[in-house]
Amino acid sequence: MFVHAYVDESYDLTIGVYILTASIVNLDDAEEIRCALRELRRGGEKLHWSKEPPHRRSEITKVLCSLTARSVAVVGTSKPLFPERGRRKCLEALLPELELAGADIVTFETRQKHSNKLDADMVDACRQKRLITPHLRVTFAPGSSEPLLWIPDVTCGAVLAAERGDESYMNQVRDSAQVIRVNAR
Repeated sequence: MFVHAYVDESYDLTIGVYILTASIVNLDDAEEIRCALRELRRGGEKLHWSKEPPHRRSEITKVLCSLTARSVAVVGTSKPLFPERGRRKCLEALLPELELAGADIVTFETRQKHSNKLDADMVDACRQKRLITPHLRVTFAPGSSEPLLWIPDVTCGAVLAAERGDESYMNQVRDSAQVIRVNAR
């Protein structure tokens, strides 16, 4: 079995929350999941949680629950929140979980070149600390080119909505999403 993890982020500086979510997909199921996700897209290059109205979010999370993917969301909290520090703290907790789940490759949604380098450096730091092995490979891809990156986007959205007080979406995905909390200071 070849397992791949897809990673996206969300954060809210006003409440001091940074969320880094990885969705874990068995590559035997990947094409079927991609097709289901493409059917959810309503125009635009990709499905994006923040651009969807509430009724669509419920529809999307319902479909997400029917898929074989599972997610791990790391919620980093700090006031004030510094996004890159929050991301590093979340990555430090997330990467070992992905390796334990059997992920061979982790694909991050591409950010700016400098930000991608910061992620790659953090992966190396985790290897040096022996939090992960050298076998875990890391790649980057635009969200518009890989529908499997839409799963962590949706899960991040559900987790962030819960952090803001709306548990309705999280209640839908709770069986397919594990949430880990870390201090992002």
